[in-house]
Amino acid sequence: MPTVKPANKKNLKKIAHINLSCFHGSANLKESLKWVFCNFRAFPRFQYFVIKEKNILGYILWYFKGGWRKESILELEQVAIDPKYQDKGFGTRLIKESLKQLNIFLKKDSRRIKALIVTTGSTQKAQKIYEKVLGARPEARIKKLFREDEIILIKRFK
Repeated sequence: MPTVKPANKKNLKKIAHINLSCFHGSANLKESLKWVFCNFRAFPRFQYFVIKEKNILGYILWYFKGGWRKESILELEQVAIDPKYQDKGFGTRLIKESLKQLNIFLKKDSRRIKALIVTTGSTQKAQKIYEKVLGARPEARIKKLFREDEIILIKRFK
């Protein structure tokens, strides 16, 4: 059974490889590694989690927006599953388990999540996953932000 854990420095090269295979923003592995290391060093604002069995199957990157507040706004920056392991429920598990761990992290400091934000391309199947798994709802569309229109989804908590 795969486990979800906070990423450590040893995981970063594999995260960069998965990033490169799932997203078109990085030109090569060197650029992907720069992106991953930069985010990893920004802990606790940025937090990577990995899902792994023997190997890392995927990762998720969350970050805190708007300062270190009692009611935190979290953005799901990226979630990626190695193409060999996609469509097996690993992304759903990674999202749910990492979010549970972030809630524990926040509660230790008497904080809570006020809202979750996630963006995705308007033609990406990820939108349905975010709606189902997070309960996020589309709130805005940004025309031609990357390669296509980008949809902003938000889940608010009371």
